[in-house]
Amino acid sequence: MKTVCRRAFTLVELLVVIAIIALLIAMLLPVLGRAKEQANRVVCLSQHKQLLLAIAFYANDNKGYIPHCNWLGQENAANCPGWLYDAKVNFGGAYKNEDDLKTGALFRYIRNPKIYRCPFDPPPYNRPSATVHPITSYGLNGSVNGYGRSSPKVPFFKLTQFKPSDIIMWELDEYWTGGANIYNDGSNFPPEGITSRHGGSKGARDTNTAAGRNNSISGAIVSTAGMSVEWITVKDYFKEAADTGVRTRLWNTPDVKNGH
Repeated sequence: MKTVCRRAFTLVELLVVIAIIALLIAMLLPVLGRAKEQANRVVCLSQHKQLLLAIAFYANDNKGYIPHCNWLGQENAANCPGWLYDAKVNFGGAYKNEDDLKTGALFRYIRNPKIYRCPFDPPPYNRPSATVHPITSYGLNGSVNGYGRSSPKVPFFKLTQFKPSDIIMWELDEYWTGGANIYNDGSNFPPEGITSRHGGSKGARDTNTAAGRNNSISGAIVSTAGMSVEWITVKDYFKEAADTGVRTRLWNTPDVKNGH
């Protein structure tokens, strides 16, 4: 009777194969993670560009004027829909929803709600007073309407009144723990901060701390009046946001010499 020998893996060989596979996975995961992050950054850049184009289209249809920034204390006096929602209509109660977004001045140009959400900004969006976080990750610079100024009337500025390098939109800091909630309306003061979610795993998340504000690795995307979009580090952002009483790329109200 002939004996048949069957070749099989020994335990040592199996362990070696498993170790090799584990090593390859460990080598590939960081590469895949960086590729995914880069892809999401490109998506966010594209969304900023689309929002900028919508602002430009709105300005073209409205004698060159930028839409109202939804500054909460100014909304009723503005008497028009803001870029993000119409303050005279409230579908979402304490939190804005997609129906509120549809009343905004830009929705006629951008009808995809996903454009208003950074792919790096995951839920939940229901922190106390985070009124607009359910519908956007972004905020307009309050300079667009004079940071809430209402005397003698709400100022409206033309896009061409800003310098091309002036920053008029940025990504809000989802970890902000300062005084006012930065998601209570559609716009903010520059020192209220920017997110560090682009590359945020490599640096301090909390931009309310000195370490967080000096983060030169992580950052986010900003949009300018010249229709350009760029990635900026948290550290460089806060250099521009420093309230020193002089005009910067962020303190850029057109009719005030110091931009405030």
